[in-house]
Order: sequence, then C-alpha cells, then structure tokens
Amino acid sequence: MLGTVFTEKAYALPGARIRIRRSSEKKFRWETYTNSRGEFALRIPQGNEYEIVVLAKGFTDQTNAVSAKSGISEDTAVYRMQPASGGKK
Repeated sequence: MLGTVFTEKAYALPGARIRIRRSSEKKFRWETYTNSRGEFALRIPQGNEYEIVVLAKGFTDQTNAVSAKSGISEDTAVYRMQPASGGKK
C-alpha cells in the first residue's frame, strides 16, 4: 500500500502516523509514518478489507476504507488533511 499525505494547502506532511487494521478487527496491526515528502509504503496481506487512519498533530484524523481483495493495487492513496478546530494552520 502506497500513499501520500498533504496539508490543506497541498504541502507534504512529514511525520504523519498511518495506522491500518482489518475492517473486522478492533486492534491495529500495522503502523508507519510518512517520510520528508509525506509519502508512506506499507505491505499488507491481500484478500481483506482494511481501515486506514491518518493522524497528525494539529489536523483532524482521517479514516478511509480500502479493499485489497484482488491484490495490492498500484494506485497511490492521497490524503489531504484538514486543520483541527483551534489548531495551527
């Protein structure tokens, strides 16, 4: 799974925390952080539905459902974070 995280102003967001779990489970099984270009890569088993949560200080958490039923897609997920209310912009 590949992805990039941006701020609301389209700047790369380094250090964002990416947590992934199977949709049927409560416990997160995989975790990584974005690099200096806001990119992340994480290998997850195919054949399941997953929930991805992106967390970054000063921004609202973002949750996304992803299907890996037919194999890992070459597509790159893009997340544009929104400032948390009262947070720095």
